[in-house]
Amino acid sequence: MAEKINIDPLNTPEMHMQDQKHQINTELIGIIKFRQNKKWLISIVVVSLFATILGLMIWFVSSGVDVMGGWKEILLLMLGGFVGSFAKVIDFWFNNAEDDVKLLEHADD
Repeated sequence: MAEKINIDPLNTPEMHMQDQKHQINTELIGIIKFRQNKKWLISIVVVSLFATILGLMIWFVSSGVDVMGGWKEILLLMLGGFVGSFAKVIDFWFNNAEDDVKLLEHADD
C-alpha cells in the first residue's frame, strides 16, 4: 500500500512561523491602539483640570473675591501640582514617543 504524502503548500513550518509573526504583530498593534486611547484620555483630563483651576483663579481675582489664606495656599499647591502634570503631558506629546517606536521595531522582526 502506498503512503499518501501531504504536499499542501499551506501546511509548512514556514507558513506556521508567518502565522505566529502575524499574530504577534496584531497583538502589538492592539497594545499601541489601547495605549494611544489612554494617552488621549489622560491628556484631556490633565489639561482640562489645569485650565479649570487656572480659569477659576483668574475669575476670582477679576471679580474681586478675596480668597482666605488657607484656601489660597491649597489652590496654589494644586496649581503647582498640575503645572508639573501639564509639563509631563507636553513632554510626552512632543518629546517622548520612544515606546511606540520600540514596539514597532519589534513588530518588524
